[in-house]
Amino acid sequence: MSKIKNLIFDLDGTIIASQKEDYLVYKEPLKKFGYNEDDCLKIYMAIDDYEKSFTDEKNIYDKKDMMNFINERLNKNYSYELIEELILSGKKWIKVVIIPKNIIEELSEKYDLYIYTNYFYECQNGRIEGIGYSKYFKKIFSSDMYGTKPFKSSFERVLKELKAKADECIMIGDTKAIDIIAANNVGMKSILYDYNGKRDKKEVIANNYIVIKDMGQELLNSIYKIDCK
Repeated sequence: MSKIKNLIFDLDGTIIASQKEDYLVYKEPLKKFGYNEDDCLKIYMAIDDYEKSFTDEKNIYDKKDMMNFINERLNKNYSYELIEELILSGKKWIKVVIIPKNIIEELSEKYDLYIYTNYFYECQNGRIEGIGYSKYFKKIFSSDMYGTKPFKSSFERVLKELKAKADECIMIGDTKAIDIIAANNVGMKSILYDYNGKRDKKEVIANNYIVIKDMGQELLNSIYKIDCK
């Protein structure tokens, strides 16, 4: 029987590739509400800054809080309805699947699979449904419900929900400062997907992780290697 019971995947950049053009989907909501379509990149960057403003005491995504942050950052007066539309438009982000279907299928037969993602549930659930992978995952843990990685308090909420110990899980993600440190913070082993050879070179001190460059057989081998220890 496997010691490892749960595999916890990041979503963006791990299961689905993020693209530079993702922010363009914000043009349609901006146009719908009569705002400048060219503000799409500024909004995209402001949302990124919103997440960077979190602390261990305040790390849960909130729509109105995000709206206020964006308005203050960009000196705008966007409506709450726009923020709702922006979040929903995220379902349309370019969907390039990174993990092959046969790999996910094999893993789902041996482990319980979960997603822990730093964004709103309604958007991320739509994305995973859009690629036909939702049936392989038991649950999506989103930052509007459980808090944001890498904060320890957030990951502890996830482990409590799973009724699992840290050494029964593996975190798999593409960001050293977020996914790997999140795992470190609760004493969990992890796998860093270093797709461009630069993700592991970040000036972040981390331990208990394996670096891979392929989400196929190399991912399987790494998981099984950890499980056998």
